[in-house]
Amino acid sequence: MDLGDKIKAARAKKGLTQKELAQRAKLSERTIQRIENHEVEPSVYSLNKISELLEFDFLTEKLRIMKRRNQIIYTIMAVWTAALVFNLIFTDFNFADRWWEILMWGMTLSAVVTGQIYIPYRSKK
Repeated sequence: MDLGDKIKAARAKKGLTQKELAQRAKLSERTIQRIENHEVEPSVYSLNKISELLEFDFLTEKLRIMKRRNQIIYTIMAVWTAALVFNLIFTDFNFADRWWEILMWGMTLSAVVTGQIYIPYRSKK
């Protein structure tokens, strides 16, 4: 269950409509709709306001979800690195023909380390 789904469930459990939650949190109704429909990743400000009203720490939940997404990215990079090392050690790796593999790996690794590559907020279609 994603963050938007959890907010929607907590709001329903409290018996609030999106409009009521928006008014109490001093946010727009459209903001609540977009968060619940996975159209945007909620800001810290919005999450704090919603957390206060629904009595659940959604900021910590957001961080937990982001940590899980990062674990997926790091796992993919580890597998890709292992495959590249295997190619370099155990196959007839011709640098003149396959230099681009190392270049692509290095560029991707630097993008992951600097935070330029991440799994974006899931869009519900």
